[in-house]
Amino acid sequence: MVVHLKKKEAILQRLYEDYVYYVEEISLIEEDYLWQNVKIYVDDSRSIREFLVISIPSFYKNGKSLSAYMTAEKSSTVIKFASILKAMQKFRTHLQTSPEAEPFVKESMKWLTATYTVRYCRADSKTFRPHCLHRERATRLTPANIGKLLPSASSHFIKRIETAPVYAQADEKGKLIAISGVGFLTKRSFAISYTETEPEYRGQGIAKCLTSLSSEPLIKKGLVGVYSADVTNQPSLGVAKGLGFLPYKDLKCFYN
Repeated sequence: MVVHLKKKEAILQRLYEDYVYYVEEISLIEEDYLWQNVKIYVDDSRSIREFLVISIPSFYKNGKSLSAYMTAEKSSTVIKFASILKAMQKFRTHLQTSPEAEPFVKESMKWLTATYTVRYCRADSKTFRPHCLHRERATRLTPANIGKLLPSASSHFIKRIETAPVYAQADEKGKLIAISGVGFLTKRSFAISYTETEPEYRGQGIAKCLTSLSSEPLIKKGLVGVYSADVTNQPSLGVAKGLGFLPYKDLKCFYN
């Protein structure tokens, strides 16, 4: 029987068993402004071994999507979770789960027609290697400058830059050309998100610089950094490798 878990504290102990693998889920649950848009479903409220975390954030204006994080290896549980997601098909859905669940997802969630594999990498104080090139041109995003640099930013994104470092670089005309920073933050780990560079500026180490600036202060505090990318995105994984983020675990993603 699937249960809607309303008290967020009940699942945190389970998630902190692996705060690299579950960094995004923990952040959604711990941070009050994100928790407002989160629902948790579990197969057993006592053991909480299999669960579904659904988040409906909108970090950019003009559009909403649903992000789902599922840990379920039993076909019966996946089918029950599928019925919950099916009722929310009005949202564009992105589901992240373990490779073991793939056959059950393909059978019970046929509306999620596209898939890819994401690789999670981790870095700590022993492996992290800062990158210094381009630092003088980087700008930390703040509520004061976000309107000029990223007008499409939502209230969720603005709240994030108040609590975690996100850096950007603009060209000589003030147009944003690259961004990277912390999207998820927990008491023990953080995850890099938003990493993007305009095509004509790629290959110059800009993303590496911005990611380094965002990661370094948290690494120094003893947190573990998490960087994830599509396994086919070698340039992005190259950024991770260059900064000392080592491969940790692969997950399957499904979307429509």
